[in-house]
Amino acid sequence: MATAAKKPAKKPDKPQKPPVIIPLYGVTICEAVASGDLARMKEVARQAEEHVREYGNVPAALESLKLEISKLQKKAYKAS
Repeated sequence: MATAAKKPAKKPDKPQKPPVIIPLYGVTICEAVASGDLARMKEVARQAEEHVREYGNVPAALESLKLEISKLQKKAYKAS
């Protein structure tokens, strides 16, 4: 009975560093502004723009989520 030989896993060319995650909450943005560091402000703005492109209008999505939570809570309350 012949068995297929497993191919060895390909190693990446360079070791992958995990991405640095900086939460883009008001504090991060306010700290960048307060720092007066133009390069830091530009970097935080770039990250915020990338976040908005990737996730869209987060406040609107949050409101939609809260509405759905409220609906389910009311439904659960009526059922009990």
